[in-house]
Amino acid sequence: MRNLLHFLGFFFIPLLVLAGCHELGHMDGPGGYGSSGSDLLGEVRYVDTRDRQIEIRTEGGRSWNVRYDGRTRVSYRQRDYEVSNLEPGDYVAMRTTEDRDGRLYADLITVRESVQDRGGYGRRGRFDQFEGTVEYIDERRGRFEVRDRRNRLVVVTLPYNAPRSVSDRFNRLRRGDYVRVEGRFVTEERFELESFV
Repeated sequence: MRNLLHFLGFFFIPLLVLAGCHELGHMDGPGGYGSSGSDLLGEVRYVDTRDRQIEIRTEGGRSWNVRYDGRTRVSYRQRDYEVSNLEPGDYVAMRTTEDRDGRLYADLITVRESVQDRGGYGRRGRFDQFEGTVEYIDERRGRFEVRDRRNRLVVVTLPYNAPRSVSDRFNRLRRGDYVRVEGRFVTEERFELESFV
């Protein structure tokens, strides 16, 4: 009898373990638990620029915190943007890997639908303004550099969900143009554009 119990335990325990692994493989996450190089699909809930992580909620209702750094690319309609351009409500695909501590890290974030595309609302609140002369234009990355009256060089980035009027004005920019812009200072030398004034 004891031998029979040992045999049954030897036979059934691996089956239970395998069944558990099968369930783990179907967890609501980036290709299953503990995988790497997978896409994580979901809605941006919050972007923490201080700790450099993004909270994303998948369609299954599970929330994940994903790390990013200066090498992380955000792509939308064949243009690259800063991670800080992401907004709550954006629907994104993140290409993720795990770091040495087992935390998720995204090196590429593709915006499938912006919050405006989905009928939501973007950022609101008080805007900053400044003006100066355009010194450099990077059409591919949707940014340009402006030297203001204090001789400070500021990088102005276009939001990926910019209205057509803003995109058209950006496309007409030339080096040497004098511009007045409205938006938000992310740092003293980086400005997120909302509109041309």
